[in-house]
Amino acid sequence: MGNVFKSIALMPHVHKEEALRAARKLARWMEAAGRSVRVLREDAAYLGEGFTGLELEELARGLDLVISLGGDGTMLRAAAVAFVADVPVVGVNLGKKGFLTAVDAGGMFACMEDILAGRFLLQERMMLECSLPGDEARHYALNEVVVGKRELQRMIRLEVDIDGEYYHYYAGDGIIFSTPTGSTAYSLSSGGPIVDPQLDCIIMTPVCSHSLMDRSVVVSPESVIEVRVESGRVMPSVSLDGREEVALPQGGKIAVRRAARRLKMIKKADYSFFALLREKFDFPS
Repeated sequence: MGNVFKSIALMPHVHKEEALRAARKLARWMEAAGRSVRVLREDAAYLGEGFTGLELEELARGLDLVISLGGDGTMLRAAAVAFVADVPVVGVNLGKKGFLTAVDAGGMFACMEDILAGRFLLQERMMLECSLPGDEARHYALNEVVVGKRELQRMIRLEVDIDGEYYHYYAGDGIIFSTPTGSTAYSLSSGGPIVDPQLDCIIMTPVCSHSLMDRSVVVSPESVIEVRVESGRVMPSVSLDGREEVALPQGGKIAVRRAARRLKMIKKADYSFFALLREKFDFPS
């Protein structure tokens, strides 16, 4: 597949100079290798002279690959573009944890040589689809959909149905609906399980629940989960991968399910999720 990567989008962390420098160097390297480089219009001003940005629809047309340069937040932003274009995404880690990225900055050019030569592992990762009340559009997330609140000091009350059957009533700060890919992110910090990202399931993790008995629940990927927001004094909201936050009407209902399409993600040929866990969490030997 590597030899078909002709048109490549670069998506750097625009507020990190290290990422911008890496993007400029990589753009020159890719062009010398005979590849066409694209950037979003909103990023072009940060990259400076020589970069002409495109709107998302134009950038996605005929695109072959998206490269993220930054941390996991930048990777989530790049993954959203790759999902729209239905092309693979690969990440260069210039952040801290770097769970989603494939390579550190020092190995960037060697990794890109392997990718252009077709020496890599291509994985497909489950995405979540979220529909919101009064909104015909569909929203997508690689890591998680979070139904929460904007007022810090108040609880939000949520009723959850699974496949049309009432399941549970939650009172607390909200609920995280995570993919296996996102199981090592917000869900984990809220007490959720680590799940192999090659699996398909929906992980439902309460945030600061008012009940000591509330724990994460792992739900079939075939299920549709509906959340009803009880009317009250808090302003409910939905956050998708920490990128997009949407205010909800009180009493509204949100539906979360597995997306019909999957995200294509490039990893190094020797990638191991469990080796990554040992490295990032500094497991004792």
